[in-house]
Amino acid sequence: MNTRATSIQDNERIASLDMMRGLALLGILLANSLHFQYGLFLIPGLHDYYPLGTIDRVAESAILFFATASFYTLFSFLFGYGMALLKERLEQRELRFGTVYYRRMFILLFAGLAHYLLIWDGDILITYAIGGFILFLFLRLKERGLLIWSFIILLLMASSIAMPEDESTFTFEDSLAAYSAEEKEVLTSGTYAEVVQFRLTTDPFGMGGWGQLLVTFNAVVAVLGMFLLGAFVARKKWLLTIEENRPFIKKIWWITMLVGFPAKIPHAFMGDSYSYEMLHMTIGGPLVAMFYATSIALLATSPKAQKWLQPLAKVGRLSLTNYLMQSIVFTTLFFGYGIGLFNSIGYFAGALLAVGFFLLQVLFSSWWLKLFKMGPFEWVWRAGTYLEIPKLKR
Repeated sequence: MNTRATSIQDNERIASLDMMRGLALLGILLANSLHFQYGLFLIPGLHDYYPLGTIDRVAESAILFFATASFYTLFSFLFGYGMALLKERLEQRELRFGTVYYRRMFILLFAGLAHYLLIWDGDILITYAIGGFILFLFLRLKERGLLIWSFIILLLMASSIAMPEDESTFTFEDSLAAYSAEEKEVLTSGTYAEVVQFRLTTDPFGMGGWGQLLVTFNAVVAVLGMFLLGAFVARKKWLLTIEENRPFIKKIWWITMLVGFPAKIPHAFMGDSYSYEMLHMTIGGPLVAMFYATSIALLATSPKAQKWLQPLAKVGRLSLTNYLMQSIVFTTLFFGYGIGLFNSIGYFAGALLAVGFFLLQVLFSSWWLKLFKMGPFEWVWRAGTYLEIPKLKR
């Protein structure tokens, strides 16, 4: 038996997972395109969101309906799946899972901190790393325990729909509005050093360090339920036996489509409301994420569909590299220290830029994987995780 901790080889990869990662990266970029060009919080009246009028409003609704709250949720599901798979493979080699796992999470945390401070404050890697530390404790559970805790956490998040707005909500919104006005100024005309300084010194929530900890905790809870669901599905091995489980997967596909998309309609098409947004985030987002996952799973069994989905798989194999490159390129395009398109082109043009850049990432990923086994950031992550220099060139 091989007792060395080595990274996953090409022949060990699950193609449908890489396809889902690629699709998630497209959706995350579309959702983030709203924030790259208008800031972290989309405060009504602060920016000219609709320079093209109706077409921008349609683009906004389409992004909210199809992308927002669904693709980072899908990525959370895939993260949990991947960590459960890592545990299984290391234990098969009679290795100490905890040592390798914690190195992996610490590297992800440091990457997230660098991404947050130096590139973009819309980072998700810090949340994933902190959530990953907590996930480790749950991975000791059996399948039933993973599923029960996943539902408990997801239902806890969904219960926020019934929470009424109070005076603290409005105070919180006032703080975000003041922060966003200052953010608009610095991202429009600030130097790179000024933007970094702004991130380091400005409190968007008006609650100091404890407020930041509370927001981080809420973000971790928001992804943890999907982490656990992904780990549960990995244990069940449904994605390895799709044909055997096709009737069950099709039922999930129908349920998530018929419940998930209607739950997103009010927020996407009927205006701003706390209840609408919570319905969108806590029910619509996760269910539509599972609709996308089951769609890929069902299509991946067809040779003809596999051919069309292969470009997504190649992007997904370089998921960390492509995620970080999206942030680097789009902050350079929009922020004042770069090309300076901030608050100028609207939602529709921003979405076109996102789709166009993703197509470039498809071409880049295909070219890169012909020459190398993994992406440059994946190489660094694996080298630190396994404490060995992985082979990069083919």
